[in-house]
Amino acid sequence: MDFSIILDALKLASVYGVLALGFVIVYRTSRVLNLAQPGVVLLAGLMALTFIPRDATPTRFWLTALVLLALGALAGLALYALLLRPMAGQSHISQVLMTLAALFLLQAISEAGWRGESGFIPMPGRQVAWELFGTNVRLLDVAPIVVAAVVVAGLALFYRYSRSGRQMRAVAENPALAARRGINIEKIGAMAWAIAAALGVVAVFLTSTQGSVSLLLVGTTLKGFTVALVGGLDSLSGLVPAALLVAAAEVVTVRFIDQQLGEAVPYVVLLVVLLVKPWGLAGTREELDRV
Repeated sequence: MDFSIILDALKLASVYGVLALGFVIVYRTSRVLNLAQPGVVLLAGLMALTFIPRDATPTRFWLTALVLLALGALAGLALYALLLRPMAGQSHISQVLMTLAALFLLQAISEAGWRGESGFIPMPGRQVAWELFGTNVRLLDVAPIVVAAVVVAGLALFYRYSRSGRQMRAVAENPALAARRGINIEKIGAMAWAIAAALGVVAVFLTSTQGSVSLLLVGTTLKGFTVALVGGLDSLSGLVPAALLVAAAEVVTVRFIDQQLGEAVPYVVLLVVLLVKPWGLAGTREELDRV
């Protein structure tokens, strides 16, 4: 098998996996589909395009990336405080519609502020490449895989060993019981939204290693949402196999069938999986009634 196919599938799965994490973390904690997440990703990408010049030094790049990461976390906190917290006790449908309205607002701000601007973020190390198994492998091809692996491993350690992580797991399993045990549900919810938005910023840089930043980032983020649904909205363990499945199907379709058809493949995979397992590959049946 051509090694480039495996590499393309892995790096695409890495991007989709990190994008999906933002949806899963929020849903596990608050039981809300955060449809504002694509808007956060889009706005972060356009801001990176604006504040990281083409001739940016590595120091300038990393400092700007850290600032955007912090702003992303603050944006997540703001979305939680402005959208979800005031609607506590309301129906989940109303809360989801609020996040959808926020998505439309963020899209409008992006379109008005950047007027359809697009371009490439000048990533450090873009000239570095190696020859591996007869394939030219760029550093920017390997970086998304490494970063995604670090993010997934870091979250696993966070959930398992940190106090906040254990509290987030408790809230995900039984919010009412967690509250009776003294866990601050609002604090945990705000933390989940902040982490999700920060992961959206990380996903922007992973996506930009492979293509340009434009208004089409919303569509890319929605592909990450399909991965979250395929894996199971309440399941972190289902993300990796779901991302690999969706990415592999898309890469094979693009390579051997039709490039345009490849854009529809994630949604085809989603439909097939949901027909067989409506709760996703690793989701729990109990979540079905809540979606």
